[in-house]
Amino acid sequence: MLSEQDILSALEAGKPISGSFAEGAFHLEVKEYVPYVATAVHAGHKVRASLKSLYAISEADRLQEEDPFTDDMVASLPITLIAKDSRYEYDLNRAPEQAIYDQAWGKQVWHEQLPSHELDLSLSKHAAYYRILGALLTALERRFGACVLFDVHSYNHQIRHHHYAPTFNLGTTQLDTLRFRTVLDELKKQLVSKKIAGQPVDCAENTVFQGHGYQTTFVTANFSNTLVMPLEVKKIFMDETTGELFPVVFDKLQRHLHLTLSKTARAFAKYHCYKPLRKAKLNSLLDPAILNVDSALYRLARNLDTLHYVNPTNIAQEKRRFFAKRHYLPAFKYRPLRIDPYEFKEQLYRLPVNKIQDPVVKSLYRKVIDSYATKIELITQIGREAFLYNSLRYYGEPDFNDIKNATFLLHARETEVQPEKNITAEQALVRFNQAIETMGLPCKVAISSKLVAKAMVDNGKRLLLVNSNAMLSELDINALIEHEIGVHLLTTLNAEAQQLKVLHLGLPGNTYTQEGLAIFREYQSGQINLTRLKVLALRVIAVNMMLKGDNFYQVFEFLVDSKILNTNEAFALTTRVFRGGGFTKDHLYLKGFKDVVQLSTQRSLDNLYLGKTGLAHLDILDTLVEQGVFTSAKHLPDSSRDPQPNPILSYLISSIN
Repeated sequence: MLSEQDILSALEAGKPISGSFAEGAFHLEVKEYVPYVATAVHAGHKVRASLKSLYAISEADRLQEEDPFTDDMVASLPITLIAKDSRYEYDLNRAPEQAIYDQAWGKQVWHEQLPSHELDLSLSKHAAYYRILGALLTALERRFGACVLFDVHSYNHQIRHHHYAPTFNLGTTQLDTLRFRTVLDELKKQLVSKKIAGQPVDCAENTVFQGHGYQTTFVTANFSNTLVMPLEVKKIFMDETTGELFPVVFDKLQRHLHLTLSKTARAFAKYHCYKPLRKAKLNSLLDPAILNVDSALYRLARNLDTLHYVNPTNIAQEKRRFFAKRHYLPAFKYRPLRIDPYEFKEQLYRLPVNKIQDPVVKSLYRKVIDSYATKIELITQIGREAFLYNSLRYYGEPDFNDIKNATFLLHARETEVQPEKNITAEQALVRFNQAIETMGLPCKVAISSKLVAKAMVDNGKRLLLVNSNAMLSELDINALIEHEIGVHLLTTLNAEAQQLKVLHLGLPGNTYTQEGLAIFREYQSGQINLTRLKVLALRVIAVNMMLKGDNFYQVFEFLVDSKILNTNEAFALTTRVFRGGGFTKDHLYLKGFKDVVQLSTQRSLDNLYLGKTGLAHLDILDTLVEQGVFTSAKHLPDSSRDPQPNPILSYLISSIN
């Protein structure tokens, strides 16, 4: 419990504030001084004991007209001022002389006129709120030159008829809309930028409510450089009649509002403050609950590498048998799983993610946990029929568009002589070591006889492994330098540089993103040719054939007949697709490449290099870097010497969609 003087002293000194005041009527949270505040003046349901017997209206009727959960909608923002008392005690959004209802929404509020001492006490709380709000805005205007206040409410749409009930309503009648139009439009744009629980959202201005509230009146009259944004949220997140919360919808709404209000505040600061918002300092702001979940998740999942388990241990033996008898179906063997999958999932879902306050970070960890739960089911079923089902759950399958794109590339006509593959694994190792030394990366290279691919990165060991049987061309070497070192190793090192280890483990969709980004670097650096694109297309077709029921030999024969791969390469690709019992991962390379190329024309991709990230989370990563949750990527590819793209390849790539 804080006194008003405690709060005023802290504001003067620029210190963090966390506590209640006015006998618990309000809660003020200042985690960091920023030029934006969120309020929830109708969130409260509490009434003091001396008033309870005087109410003529039921508690359930009161709850219907209050704005429950609006405090939680904004709780993750740096500065919040929350009302704990019910609006039926006094309404902060009405002037003092009108703040205590006689009737509200057609219902009598009191059995009889309130005693004067009760009226005085209620109005004294009303006055205390505005004294503290005034002091807070004064401090922020002095520090930043301007401030924005998000005045968050909710409204009924089930028990009350509206001709048009938008998901969000912005009330602007008291605002200087000419001066602040850019920021108002930014808020509206962000509000409708995402679906909520799969449903499209809309935003209207002055449709359901016009923004006539007293808080807006008070602020606009007393603070010329503070913009109030009265925002009404339709109660899609709860049952209006019972007060029951819909948790899934609310979580998505909470996360959406956090991102929306944060981005709008940055736009406001850019146009109206002394200087744009700076990035937060990482170490000073990370919620201990985030660190706790992150470290526990990392300890639990860091050694769960799908490829370690899904790569067969007897490839060389089965390859000899297959070439001796072409219709032989390889019987691959795999490493045993060294963890109890049921205990693993139990520990995953025991992690205290619900204690993380930031809704965006909380959602991110929940998605990673769900992804690892699916991953352990995938690994558990290696070599069994259920493996294919779990592979489809984890990696998906090629859709009509993927197959169409692959077929299009396979029909493209070769115009170049194929480079000779005369570089051995031992010679490649020397070249890779030279590249790593030139880049100044703390990594090693080794040769392995247990790989299906030509090369791969062991993230846990900072190690680039080269297939002992690989025969490579000069183009292959340069492409692998860009692909394996320039993306996979770089993102591993960037992930290790983060305080949080979640980007080392990988976000959902990181395979699709990593491979798409790696092939994009091959393309940017000029180390890709049409044959490489055709090999990516063959992976899509091979996965689709496997899913349609073709066996190992049939897929192998198709690949050989394509004249794109030799028999060794065809065997390697067929093995990639059939290992484990049906591994659908390979269709993601072409899809990821296509999507990264398209995204690169619209925005920076730098934050994809933070670690094992996901394209679907790029906007969120941008926000978390700005907030200091993650630091900017330490290592980025050197694109300064990238040549002009090959016009034929550029045409082909631009033609897939």
